[in-house]
Amino acid sequence: MPARVLNGRYRLDEIIGEGGMAVVYRGYDLVLNRIVAIKMLRGQYGGDANFLRRFEREAQAAARLSHPHIANVYDVGTDGDARFIVMEYVHGPNLKELIRRQGPFTVEGAAFILRQVAGALDYAHAHGLVHRDVKPQNILVDQHGVVKVVDFGIAKGMSDANLTEAGTGMGTVHYVSPEQARGEVATAASDVYATGIVLYEMLTKQLPFEADTPVGVAMQHVAAEPYPPSAFNPAIPLEVDDVVLTALAKDPADRFPSAAALADALDNWDRPASPTGAARVMTAGSGVAATTALPRRRSSASTTRGARGGPPPSRVAEQTFRDDIGCVTWLIGSAILIGLIGLVVLGFRLGDFSLFQTSATATSVTQPTAPIVAAATPVPPTPTTTLTVATPIGTPVPTATPGTPIPSATPTPATAVVPYLIGSTWDQATQAAKVGNFQLVRQDVFSDAIVAGRVVDQNPKPQAQLPVGSPITVSVSKGPQYVTIPNVVNQPQAQAQQQLAALGLTVTIAEQGSQTIAQGSVIRTDPQSQVDSGGTVTLYVSVGDKIQVPDVYQQPHQQAVAALQQAGLSVVSVSPQGCSYIRQHDTTFNCQTFPNGGIVSGTLQWKSWVPRGSRIDVAYFEATAP
Repeated sequence: MPARVLNGRYRLDEIIGEGGMAVVYRGYDLVLNRIVAIKMLRGQYGGDANFLRRFEREAQAAARLSHPHIANVYDVGTDGDARFIVMEYVHGPNLKELIRRQGPFTVEGAAFILRQVAGALDYAHAHGLVHRDVKPQNILVDQHGVVKVVDFGIAKGMSDANLTEAGTGMGTVHYVSPEQARGEVATAASDVYATGIVLYEMLTKQLPFEADTPVGVAMQHVAAEPYPPSAFNPAIPLEVDDVVLTALAKDPADRFPSAAALADALDNWDRPASPTGAARVMTAGSGVAATTALPRRRSSASTTRGARGGPPPSRVAEQTFRDDIGCVTWLIGSAILIGLIGLVVLGFRLGDFSLFQTSATATSVTQPTAPIVAAATPVPPTPTTTLTVATPIGTPVPTATPGTPIPSATPTPATAVVPYLIGSTWDQATQAAKVGNFQLVRQDVFSDAIVAGRVVDQNPKPQAQLPVGSPITVSVSKGPQYVTIPNVVNQPQAQAQQQLAALGLTVTIAEQGSQTIAQGSVIRTDPQSQVDSGGTVTLYVSVGDKIQVPDVYQQPHQQAVAALQQAGLSVVSVSPQGCSYIRQHDTTFNCQTFPNGGIVSGTLQWKSWVPRGSRIDVAYFEATAP
């Protein structure tokens, strides 16, 4: 059955997604010769004015957004009773699939995704739109690691009065904000909350709230505190716990002021905090640094769990152990410090020096301080520091005798700030490392999230202070270890080959008959779903409703006839031939070694493609025949 073509232009190839009100197809624009995504409103909603209004709103909302991390809308149209939106096709999995295959992500990997999502959401918010259904299924990642946010199906303007109309306001329950669960107005802060859930899932491969019913999940969003992410992934630092739990604050006012602020906090989790314990974040679109407090939620998160019933015992023990170690360390450190102070005081008293002598004369000793070099920062003139030592009246200050060497201060090694290399190309990273004469040590790794040739991770982390010339280990992406094979069934051979070759795959062609697939189009691929990066994919291309003549040469004639008939050929004549007769036509024929009763010839060429039901006559060798 030929594929449906909308308005004589857009061919529907296969279903790639389904929602409550629409079905999404991978399609092909026959005019511009490009693959597209086509979202069609389900037929049962075609007569419903509310759904039509919502569908049109989505098209209008998405069409007015032009951002590198938002899927483009190319066209909106109708074909008979069908209403559809033509959108950019993103070749790659959605984030949910990536989390299932590759999760949990490292903090750096999650930050790479989150930064792009944040850019898309803040752009939409700046244009007066709230997405209201942020979830991994609506975040696509192409083969170059570029993120595209899709499906503004329930997006509405911030100024719309009815943001919580029945059936449209909540979004997906596992990612819904507390205010949406209560039926309140959704705002940009609601998208920040949902993005925090997505971040939680990337870092842990878990959802913060689970229940037997959607209502149960919604109630947990309203009343229950989530486990800190480190309860599921011990590799997560406590500072990252704070970032995630701040995004998941019940009160919108306690969350980050924008998605970009959340991304900034995640990027900078390991930088020293300000004296007030606040993190420096950038207000979206303003370019002005704002200060967002990151409250320590560890204690509340570990004691108030709502329906969860408390954290895993192992994590409670670990936290208790951490707290006990902290207390013991503080006490030991305090004891050592007090002891040192006592020794210093005792030393002064034994030397007849008094720390608090009021009638003392002051002797000044001047010594230079060692310079510390920071990356790309001019070094100021070396200052001098004056040390004043109080001595009792009448007590001479010892002076150096001639010939006695005076030890010089040991110079502090020059240091530089480690640059941020993640996401850079190797050449860019090499250039950035010159600021501290750092020596890059390269290791190549597979990555589904980062495009090949770009930095996935670095050690030490950015902003660390290291001696100039220190080594930095840089992990560079080799691209995904496995490539997801797109569905190219029914596509012309040349188009399918080009699409697979663009993924870096080697393509081989095998012909196959088909009663349903047109000649020259793809029947199937082998393998069907995944292949090693740079691997080989076989395209089985239709030759139409034909069959391939089996090669039955030398096979026993009874077995050969059965095989020919099973293949769909009509075997009309089966005749024996003797040695002398066969050698008249083939002088190389060896009557002594050829199997008696084996097929020697047929009227159709072996392995050729012929119409189904074609006639064939065969002959077999019989040693006793003339």
